[in-house]
Amino acid sequence: MPRYFFNTIDGQRYPDEEGAELAGMPAVKARATKVIGEMLKERAEDFWDTGKLRLEVTNEAGEVVLAVEVALRSDLAA
Repeated sequence: MPRYFFNTIDGQRYPDEEGAELAGMPAVKARATKVIGEMLKERAEDFWDTGKLRLEVTNEAGEVVLAVEVALRSDLAA
């Protein structure tokens, strides 16, 4: 089963050294959604300074196969 790595970028890059073995892209998409959701739930206040949070999923060759990006903005008119 292929291994995928879920790397976080929020102004700095935090590589996933362990990764996870997943059966294919549906499983990768589900895992990426869960990972970014948990990060926002647990540490939302940490991401307001940079204004964005990006999760890049790479395969064993280091190629980006999926990216999820969340933009955080507080300067919008009400």
